[in-house]
Amino acid sequence: MANKGTLLLVALALLSGLAFAEPYATDGMLIAPGSLNVNVGIGYGYVWGLDIGGGAEFAIGKFNIGETLPFTYGVAARAGIGIGDTFPLSLAALGTVHFCWGAIAWPEEMAFMANLDTYIGLGLQILPGLGFNTIGGTSYFLNKNLAINLEGGLRASYIGVLYKF
Repeated sequence: MANKGTLLLVALALLSGLAFAEPYATDGMLIAPGSLNVNVGIGYGYVWGLDIGGGAEFAIGKFNIGETLPFTYGVAARAGIGIGDTFPLSLAALGTVHFCWGAIAWPEEMAFMANLDTYIGLGLQILPGLGFNTIGGTSYFLNKNLAINLEGGLRASYIGVLYKF
């Protein structure tokens, strides 16, 4: 296991990156209509061993609430597998809605918030059984295309990366 000093240095490096972050939102959106996003990560919380999750999403369109808060909607597919004794698999097709925190005017001290995109999804789980399921997550964009991603839902819950095309 990594020592505490190494973990502290990693945390400080990430936080210093947030302090000098350039806002990447365009028209108050990080995930704009027409973008294709893929994500993958290391899973957490389902089986002893290693979970791997990820998927793809296409942003279809946008709508505004109160003429100032833009939301993007799209379709997504998610998959997850547990690498352990039984190799449990999950698979779902979902509708998603994104909100970029860059749509809010933040004070200079909190400008890093403009690079956060939060989303939810609702859809049809195909494996391990047929039914409805949800996802939810947040992405922090390090540049206009690459983000650190945290997602929960399905067996595809993970901490990973997202790339936007």
